[in-house]
Amino acid sequence: MRVGKVSQLDISPLLAEDISSLIQPMTFAFDDDAFVHLGQQKMGPPGYDDGSFLTEYAINNGDSKAFKLVADGQPVGAFIVWWNPNGTSVLGNIFVDPAYQGKGIGTQAWAYIEQHFPTLTWRLDTPNWSTRNHRFYEQKCGFIKVDEQREGVIYEKSY
Repeated sequence: MRVGKVSQLDISPLLAEDISSLIQPMTFAFDDDAFVHLGQQKMGPPGYDDGSFLTEYAINNGDSKAFKLVADGQPVGAFIVWWNPNGTSVLGNIFVDPAYQGKGIGTQAWAYIEQHFPTLTWRLDTPNWSTRNHRFYEQKCGFIKVDEQREGVIYEKSY
């Protein structure tokens, strides 16, 4: 079920106590992508559907910066970055609950990242079959495909 227009998006640091409220949006986001592109009911990185992915990479990894996305008071997504202001930074993960996709939330999240984490180059990888992700990164965020491997596509954006 899609929601209507989002009137307010809050972006704030992701804390350990936020993880339980983000399990469902993360699970829905990855499973929806797998279903749309591959016809599979469930698919995502290890721990995407039980909170352990966010715990490992957003909370326990001292090098990452993680933020939650809250639309009209509802947790709808998050992102994790590894920031190197003088070199190449990595967008490690970004997800938005499919019910909230198409509302500009991902684009606003990317604008926040660019504003708060200036760097020389951003880099990310995404599954080669996830053409929705490709369109988002290329058309909404300005990334350029720099490599395609067996399992994924590598994107970069330089300034």
